[in-house]
Amino acid sequence: MPSLPPAIDLTVHRTGRGAPLVALLDLGRVGAAMQRALRDLRREHTIVAPDLRGHGASPTPKGPWSIDDFSSDVARIIQDEGPPATVVGVGLGAAAALALALGHPNLVSGLILSGLGPKAEDESRQDRWTSAARAVRDRAGEGGEGIALSIEAMGSRPDWRGALAQVHSPVMVLAGGADRAVPPDDQRELSMWIDGARFTTAPRVGHDVAGEGARELVSAVRLLTMEQVPAEQLAA
Repeated sequence: MPSLPPAIDLTVHRTGRGAPLVALLDLGRVGAAMQRALRDLRREHTIVAPDLRGHGASPTPKGPWSIDDFSSDVARIIQDEGPPATVVGVGLGAAAALALALGHPNLVSGLILSGLGPKAEDESRQDRWTSAARAVRDRAGEGGEGIALSIEAMGSRPDWRGALAQVHSPVMVLAGGADRAVPPDDQRELSMWIDGARFTTAPRVGHDVAGEGARELVSAVRLLTMEQVPAEQLAA
C-alpha cells in the first residue's frame, strides 16, 4: 500500500451502526449534508461523512493539492474505522473515492460514483477551473482558499482510463439524468472502463445527486452492498 503524506485531522460526522459507509461530497459541501441524504441507511451502516480538507470545520493545509491528497485523507479515516468500507462519492468526492480505490484497494469493498468522468480536463477546461478558483479567492479571500485549492485539484486530476482495469471492487456509477456539469454520457464512459461496473441514471436529477436524488442514492448503496454478500450467506 502506498505510504501516506503527513496526516491532517478531518472533521468527521458519524451516525448509525453496521459496516462502514464512507460518504464524500462535492466542492463546497460538508459531510452533514451526506449524512442527511443517507439517513435511511442508519440501521444498516455506520455512515462516516467527513468534511474534506478545506471544507467545513476541517483544516486547510498549504497547497497546491492533488486528488491523491484527498484520497489519502480518506484512507486514514477508513483505517481508523476498520477496513474495508463501501465508499460513496459525488463530484470531488467521487474523484477522491476513485483515487482511493486505485491507490489503496484493500480499504475499499465497493464504490458508488456520481458526477465524474474518466478523462483529464483539456486545456480549455483547465483554464475554466483556474478561473473559477481565482473568482473564489477574489470573492472570499483567505476564507475561500480551501475551496479554491480543491477546484484547482479537480482541474488537474489525471486521466484514469488506462488505470481503471485495476479497480476490482464492485462499482456502480449513478448519473443525474439532468446533470449539466458532467453529462450522463461522460459518466457512462467511466463505467465502461471499469470491469463489471454498473451504470444507472436518476431521472430529473442534476449534478447534486445527494441533494436531489437521495432516494436513488440509498437504493444504489443497498444494491451494491447486497452484491458484496457471499452467495452462501444469501442462501442461509
